[in-house]
Amino acid sequence: MRTCCVLALLVAAGAAEAKPVKVAPSRDWVAVVGDEKLKKHAPKDGLVTDAKAFETLWKAWRPKEKVPPVDFTKEFAVVTLASGPNKPGISAALDEGDLKIRASQTLIGGDGFGYSIATFDRKGVKKVNGKELPAK
Repeated sequence: MRTCCVLALLVAAGAAEAKPVKVAPSRDWVAVVGDEKLKKHAPKDGLVTDAKAFETLWKAWRPKEKVPPVDFTKEFAVVTLASGPNKPGISAALDEGDLKIRASQTLIGGDGFGYSIATFDRKGVKKVNGKELPAK
């Protein structure tokens, strides 16, 4: 009887430890910009949570393209950068409400910078890399 109770407690404890769940961005725009000065438009914390900031960023980095619609009541954007003419890659995992973002990049020398603007669903996300996600 004792073994049964201990086993039940171990199973319950294991079930309580939620493992991070991989999350794919709903959209991801990746490009390289030749003018290093335009990097200043990147959000300092990597988050874009409103339409005005998204439009400003988009027009700075993709001036020839129409700004795509993003419903910031349901989504938010994460911006990652790469040095030189490199393109960043992004992966994410949701760990108890904290969306952990990991970025990688190619390794080409030269001028400019690469970026990724990835949108994610707000559902279940309370933080991004430990920082509170502003409510909408």
